[in-house]
Amino acid sequence: MRNDSELPSGCEVGRSVKISLTTLYTLMCLFGTTLNLVVIYLVVSFKKLRTSSNAFIVNGCVADLLVCAFWMPHEAAFISTGSPFAGGYHAFKEAVLFLGITVSLLSHSLIAVNRYVLITKVPATYLSLYQKRHTEWMICASWLISLACLLPWLSSSLYPKERCSDLQVATGRKSVLSNPLAAGTLALTIFAQTAVVLYCYFKIFRKVQISVKRVSILNFQIVNNLPYSFPRKDKRLGFYVLAVCCIFLLTTEPLFWVLLVGLVIGLPAAVRTSTWMVFCALFVLNPFLYTWKNEEFRKSLRSVVRGELWRGSAVGVEPVMINTISHLLPRQSSRRAFLGEVS
Repeated sequence: MRNDSELPSGCEVGRSVKISLTTLYTLMCLFGTTLNLVVIYLVVSFKKLRTSSNAFIVNGCVADLLVCAFWMPHEAAFISTGSPFAGGYHAFKEAVLFLGITVSLLSHSLIAVNRYVLITKVPATYLSLYQKRHTEWMICASWLISLACLLPWLSSSLYPKERCSDLQVATGRKSVLSNPLAAGTLALTIFAQTAVVLYCYFKIFRKVQISVKRVSILNFQIVNNLPYSFPRKDKRLGFYVLAVCCIFLLTTEPLFWVLLVGLVIGLPAAVRTSTWMVFCALFVLNPFLYTWKNEEFRKSLRSVVRGELWRGSAVGVEPVMINTISHLLPRQSSRRAFLGEVS
């Protein structure tokens, strides 16, 4: 009888490949864990950052930590030492990986929809939809949906044992992504989240162009169509939107096609591993992607560096310049009422 800890034939990898993968996993673990923890710390420490929009970003950071801070160190340790984990613990590790991936992808959609409603809808609609209780339920739903997607894999006993684990270096044990059902579920999740993200940002861009406004998508600043020329940073709206969409597409679509094609035919281990490593980079880039243009995050980070945490005591509101939304609030009385609701 074949030992479960033995590698299937053809799954062995060279020493240089092991060193490269171990180094990449270690670096991504360090940077991803640090960046995600910094974002979470800033939102928790500064009241001005405690908004519905940032709640979804924090939700994604928590999911990314499951991959960067928990799964990646285990994978790096196994590749470097070759010592397999116990069967039950390995299954738990793979389940955490799948849970972190799905919640992170759902968080991308929640962030995109939040920005779509904030920028394209009237303030009353945004305030009604993103009340504190509703926001909490949306976040809880992302975890419950992910757990529901994981249950079929947990209840199944049909895993391929005679081939390398998909998208990873061979572990000699069953991977959650080696299950066709789990791989198909992840491919469907990536496809759905990509459609939502592209739709929301396309609608945002169209809304801004039609209303002759300039919006910085990543820090929600709306600037009126002034008679003089726009600042250079406001002219780069297309670049900001393109950056968000391109990074998401470049990191997820290769894995999507590998998962989809892998359900029908076998693919080379090098292709599976390379697309998987590119996908893992998304969990490191997420915190930077959604905060690098947000002035409130940058101010808060500078305050932490300078030891000025007391500046975070201001009451938080949604990061949007209310007094500049003239096309949404044409009357002064409406503006005052809206400001009163936000406060």
